[in-house]
Amino acid sequence: MKLFIKSGITSLVLASLMIAPMASAATSPGLGAANTFNILSGSYVNTTPGTTLAGDLGYTTGPAVAPTVGGSTHVANSTYNQAGIDQGNALSFLNNQPCTFNFAPGPIDLATDTTHGPVAVYTPGVYCITGAASVTVSATVTLNGAGVYIFRMDGALTTGANSIVSLINGASACDVWWTPTQATSLGANSTFAGTDIDAAGITVGNNVTWNGQALAFGGTATTDSDTFTSPTCAASRSATPAGPTTAPVLPNTGNGSSSTFSNLVIITVSVLAMTLAGALAYKKQRSL
Repeated sequence: MKLFIKSGITSLVLASLMIAPMASAATSPGLGAANTFNILSGSYVNTTPGTTLAGDLGYTTGPAVAPTVGGSTHVANSTYNQAGIDQGNALSFLNNQPCTFNFAPGPIDLATDTTHGPVAVYTPGVYCITGAASVTVSATVTLNGAGVYIFRMDGALTTGANSIVSLINGASACDVWWTPTQATSLGANSTFAGTDIDAAGITVGNNVTWNGQALAFGGTATTDSDTFTSPTCAASRSATPAGPTTAPVLPNTGNGSSSTFSNLVIITVSVLAMTLAGALAYKKQRSL
């Protein structure tokens, strides 16, 4: 009997270890030719002077008023076309990473949500939203700590006027990614960080400071007296984007971690096998 109990306890301990969250760290893709662009778009609209870009600019249809470009301007050339391909590959890579936290269904205000942790503060991970995402007017969202941040939403991305996306304790714009499925709109006088990949279109309000990239190849990018800076990133970021992963991801179980079907199979089979072994050992002992 003692042997059976010992075997059962062992089974429960091993099962609990396997059931524990198996979330993997989020990973930044390479951007290939797209890595040097502050703005990459199909059509680029800018009707007032004052917009400055530290990096490159790419488009097919150009603006009424040209911005000041610190890098190069690519008009539907080979570099531009390759950057568009690399943008798409990077997006696939980002969208195939498992969620480390799933918000409740519907639109989410990143500045007021408390279900993920401390209000308006985020640590590295893949945050999945089944609706639109926003940042309240005049609010600050803080990304805290070194690592990769992926905000994936099935909807639009909107930031209010005077809002701020802040990076602290080693967080870098090189590793912040936004992948809305509908258009992006940044409010006037706001501060934003990271790479937004959005072929549905990106509109930047007046006097926005953006440390990162607006990648809207296939869509329209619109600016209005804005300032784009380029973060200093690791050389790996300019590598050719990796192909998408294919591992299936099941819905969140409610604790912010993702599980896969294979994990559930392993857990079930292991527990059954260990329980059976304990039962056989107990039967053998009784027969002696």
